[in-house]
Amino acid sequence: MSEESRDQNQPGFELPIYKTQDCESNAPSPQVTLDMFNELQLELLQLRAEFAKLRRQIQEQEQQQDADD
Repeated sequence: MSEESRDQNQPGFELPIYKTQDCESNAPSPQVTLDMFNELQLELLQLRAEFAKLRRQIQEQEQQQDADD
């Protein structure tokens, strides 16, 4: 009989069992404050204004090209 099989047959021989609760932690849910929300709204308004400005510039360039043709 090999040494390994002898160890397994001995009473009291147990492998350690680790619970998943010991290894895992629950991440806290993200919290958005009113200030953060307001900052995002302001950023969105600024991006929309910049997008409208760029769109207007493109339209003006297209009109110039059409007039030149």
